[in-house]
Amino acid sequence: MLHSLAFVLARSPDLPGDGVDWQALVASQQQGPDRGRALRLFRLPEPWDSSLDALVSSGSATIAGENPMGGAGERRGLICDAVVPQLDVASLWMGVYALSGPAAGSTPRQGQGQEPPLQVQTVQLLDRFPLAEAANETCWFYPTENGTYLCWDNQTALTLAPGWLPEQGLQEAPIAYDRGEVHVLWSLMADDEALTCVGLTYQRRRIEWPLLSRAPQPSATWTWFEVDTMADPSYRERASIDVFPQ
Repeated sequence: MLHSLAFVLARSPDLPGDGVDWQALVASQQQGPDRGRALRLFRLPEPWDSSLDALVSSGSATIAGENPMGGAGERRGLICDAVVPQLDVASLWMGVYALSGPAAGSTPRQGQGQEPPLQVQTVQLLDRFPLAEAANETCWFYPTENGTYLCWDNQTALTLAPGWLPEQGLQEAPIAYDRGEVHVLWSLMADDEALTCVGLTYQRRRIEWPLLSRAPQPSATWTWFEVDTMADPSYRERASIDVFPQ
């Protein structure tokens, strides 16, 4: 028998209790976050003698979010490729569940957003609480190293599977749980005046909510910015352009 934890975010305290199946957890998660933003950050070479306007005009910086620098080592400049769910901490509740069952096979599939990497036979409710009661922790999401960067930002509708801990994987013994180990991560996003929730951790391991579906908005924003830790402010936006399908 193998064991794993599952985390469900819903917009009300109406989370499943004990004795339900995996599909009940999936259905509950569908009542949770349904919006997010896809972000890609690229570090620009130094020196850089072009401009964001030139990249957009030439068709290099497109709505697809591919590296506009192109060429050899295309992914070398990519430093972040993430989908950040929009989490309304004040209204969300979290349910934490212990899953147990035999192995699902040699290839775990939860990371692909389908099912947990075990055949779920039992689901035990470990905790259910308002997310606003979880401990808070700050982190750095945007670059802190001096340099110039490009950001591709695309708003998207999404559906998520229940969360899990890829770094923890499956355990052969039941997993101990402590609510105090759940942390909400907050970070400044670019030049935002307020902190934004950028995820959650358990025992300092990031909780991942696999994507079941994603419907991007028909526009994206490219931003050229500079980080200089000796300046005030340290973040300076050089240019920003919205792009649309051609």
